[in-house]
Amino acid sequence: MIQKRIKSLKELREFAKQFLKCLKGNEIILLYGNLGAGKTTFTKYLVSSIDESLEDEVNSPTFTVMNIYETEKFPIYHIDLYRVKDFDITDIIGTGLIIIEWAEYMDFEDIEYPIIKVKINIKEDERIFNIEEENDKDLEECLRQDN
Repeated sequence: MIQKRIKSLKELREFAKQFLKCLKGNEIILLYGNLGAGKTTFTKYLVSSIDESLEDEVNSPTFTVMNIYETEKFPIYHIDLYRVKDFDITDIIGTGLIIIEWAEYMDFEDIEYPIIKVKINIKEDERIFNIEEENDKDLEECLRQDN
């Protein structure tokens, strides 16, 4: 597991850039955290690290359930399970990066693709990102090398 402490939006943007460098584009990123923890902001910075023009397009898909961002590297599927609690992702697995907010509402046990769990906790003036990989350890290794 990797732990990253973030104290500002600038630090979060830099961490998202570093995180993106370690992705292949077929991963499933599961985001956990309370309301206001920074799940959507982290997603916004990941997407804009590939294509700055998309930064203002990234918003929480709470009511649309899924937003798709077409980037030059790979498509990004941004899903929010807060309202629906379940969503069939079988058609999009392996076709791009999948980012799921409120991942605790769904079971991802039988998925063979790389899964990255990002748990965001708020503690005083910082966000603590705990990152754990399943089915692959390339991201953790890559993030360790960049530190």
